[in-house]
Amino acid sequence: MYDVILFGGTTEGRELADFLVLKGIPSLVCVATEYGEQLLSCEQPVDVLTGRLDEYDMGALFSKESPRLVIDATHPYASEVSTNLKLACSASGARYERVSRQACDIDGCRCFTDMDSLVRWLDGTSGVIFSTLGAKEARALTAVSDFEQRVFMRMLPSPEGIADCIEMGYPASHLYCMQGPFSEELNQALFKETSASILVTKESGSNGGFEEKIEAARQCGMHIAVLTRPEKNEGCTVEETKTMIVEVCA
Repeated sequence: MYDVILFGGTTEGRELADFLVLKGIPSLVCVATEYGEQLLSCEQPVDVLTGRLDEYDMGALFSKESPRLVIDATHPYASEVSTNLKLACSASGARYERVSRQACDIDGCRCFTDMDSLVRWLDGTSGVIFSTLGAKEARALTAVSDFEQRVFMRMLPSPEGIADCIEMGYPASHLYCMQGPFSEELNQALFKETSASILVTKESGSNGGFEEKIEAARQCGMHIAVLTRPEKNEGCTVEETKTMIVEVCA
């Protein structure tokens, strides 16, 4: 039986996983991909479960393990996962806590609440687009006219994601497969290398290197389009979550 079940291959999730190992708290860390598992440095009594879980799978896991605490440290844009976690916790009686990521200032950026409106705007523009939305949003961007020539994609070095993007029609030379966050200097170098005039990004917070992307784009004179977060910035900080873990598992 696990005292804590932690969801998230994020920076916050990895920090909390290290904390659980340090404190010797029997825990299960759930990540969606093998790549996410590779970034963890877990050891007993902390185990790792790799693979995507739906609401039913989550509920079955919580009922079996009866954790004292379920921690949602998934990406701020993983709204479907968070919704399923809340529903599964409610059904099983497990305690749910969300880890928040501090929001950043997006003044001066062109903001969009959904991909459809963002793609429509992009389709009415000209010039090279540099997307840091990742492979998950790659298919939506194929609706942009001449996307094969116009869109460069920065994404995680996932073999599945790369294969999917190439199948969609993205040239391999337009795919930058890298693990962030990135410095302002590296961002500038990539923007200049691709002659990009438009940055498309998510408000991923300081841990996601958002400020460095925005400042680099401004220095390069680019237009900045931001896909805003799907939910309010609610929850506990990483440090507050650590305190909670100790209190609950004492």
